[in-house]
Amino acid sequence: MQIPDLKPAQAMRRSLLLVVQSAPKELAQLGLLNIGTGLGPAIALFLGKVVIDELSTLLKSGPVEDWRTVMNQDSILLWAIVGSLALRLLIEVASTVDILLFAALRDRVQGVVQGRVLEKLATFNDIALFERPELLNIVELTQRGVQRLQRLSIMITQTLRGLFSFVPSIALSAALAWWIPLLLISVTAPSVYVEIHHRRKSWRVEETQAAASREKEIYARLIRSEKYAKEIRLFSLQPIMIERWRSLFEQVFTAMLKVRKQGAIAMGAWSFIGAVGGSFVYVYVVIGVVQGRFTLGDIALYTGIVAQMQRSLYSLIGNIGNLYDVTLATKPIFQLFDLQPELISPPKSLAANIWQTGDARGEHHPVKQTGIEVQDLKFEYPGGERPILKGVNFRIKPGEMVALVGENGAGKTTLGKLLCRLYDPTQGSIYWNGKDYRELDLEALRDRIAVVMQDYSRFPTSLRDNVGWGFQAKRDEDDAIQRVLDEAGIGKLTREFEQGLETPLGKELENGVDLSGGQWQRVAIARALIRLNSAELLIFDEPTAALDPKNEQEIYSIFRSITRDRMAVVVSHRLALAKMADRIVVLENGEVLEEGNHDELMEKNGLYADMFTRQASSYV
Repeated sequence: MQIPDLKPAQAMRRSLLLVVQSAPKELAQLGLLNIGTGLGPAIALFLGKVVIDELSTLLKSGPVEDWRTVMNQDSILLWAIVGSLALRLLIEVASTVDILLFAALRDRVQGVVQGRVLEKLATFNDIALFERPELLNIVELTQRGVQRLQRLSIMITQTLRGLFSFVPSIALSAALAWWIPLLLISVTAPSVYVEIHHRRKSWRVEETQAAASREKEIYARLIRSEKYAKEIRLFSLQPIMIERWRSLFEQVFTAMLKVRKQGAIAMGAWSFIGAVGGSFVYVYVVIGVVQGRFTLGDIALYTGIVAQMQRSLYSLIGNIGNLYDVTLATKPIFQLFDLQPELISPPKSLAANIWQTGDARGEHHPVKQTGIEVQDLKFEYPGGERPILKGVNFRIKPGEMVALVGENGAGKTTLGKLLCRLYDPTQGSIYWNGKDYRELDLEALRDRIAVVMQDYSRFPTSLRDNVGWGFQAKRDEDDAIQRVLDEAGIGKLTREFEQGLETPLGKELENGVDLSGGQWQRVAIARALIRLNSAELLIFDEPTAALDPKNEQEIYSIFRSITRDRMAVVVSHRLALAKMADRIVVLENGEVLEEGNHDELMEKNGLYADMFTRQASSYV
């Protein structure tokens, strides 16, 4: 699976477009508001200059006792004061509204982008996305990118505000002397390059430390999780967990601190040069006031306007650096969006239909059932060093139950995953009714498979959801859910729990009830049972692993009834279950070593007979 690459310019363009698409209304509102908040300070400084100059002229002849007469006679002073006060009020109100709009923009962008990321992850057919380190790093960096994309929306509006305040600042400072804005820009502009260079180095550190950051979070999750709490305490693993977390934190922090120190020195040097440039202009204006070229209002205007201009410049430079930083951080988001699974479902219009065919009159007829055939199947996990399956061949006839047995690492569970089409084989094919799995619509295929995985899910939600999610059409049918709970041997739960089917399962939920391992496994079995009406292939991977011998026999009887007239594949170390099968496929080192029913394999006196004899002796 190839990870797509993006240039910073491409990531920037797509980031800006994503923000605009996520929150167009909020951006438009903030844009209009920032026109006023950006122009307001410059206008306020100019009005302040007018007030000072008018007062200076009036006070040349001495103090004035009747201020009302002065206001009536000097309309310029009156309107300058009124305008200045009104502008201050408007800016204050706008600032309050600005905070609310900023929060709405930030939350909107986060919600939309996070939703798209989750949708991509949830609908990605290939589960290699969650198993390959380089792809997990992309997922890890994507989470940071979502957080920084929120900042991009804020930066866009801040940049607009900076531009609106910067332009009038240039005009007003140029009115004092044409070279003033040029000098201030020239001593400040190099900071842009320094800032971008610093951001690039910072992100490079984040990229190289992504694996360490992910591992650090793994240890944090181990410490927080109830799943590991007992053994961590029983084996006194707390110091090891904390030490490893701290070691990884120090590794990431030290690498980033080095880059930050370098950036601080470079930015500090250019800030000093900018301050010297501003001081030079300040001295020039003071001399101009002494020589009569400038008024007292001019020095007040300059003091404010140059400070505002420098703030605007530094804000723009900082935003440019932040924009570049965000661009680098959002690159993994678009890499994830562009990532294409290797496991591809054909278009529905072109997908083969192995369940029914249509004739010229539009009538549908069942397809001849030939079962499932595995031909020369080879598989190697992405990035793996050795093949897990090597040239596997066998058939599952309609209505037949096949057991896959073998020692640990023989490839049984992997073969079960391939039959579910969670992966495509590296070589060879799996055929259902004569059609290659890859020619079938993936959703339609999986709708006809009922599975109980060895590492079944314990969803932190209601009992109804935990069972009903196996077949959405029956999630709200109480009778259907109760029936499969009874069949799985845990129907009494709905009578024991006050909330019945609505009982939340899992300690992490408020008022949640935790089940035993055996009860959870029965819930997983019930989840598979509820889709029996649509399922034609049943796959059970160690379905009785968490059950005691008595309960195991109950589950065996359930399997005997539900597998009737259906294809079934059972992966199990418990050979008593394999003995029930019509046929047993014995795997060793990824290859089919033996095949036949229980009696035939016992007569061969091979690996199966040895495994069965050893297991049976443990019960004597």
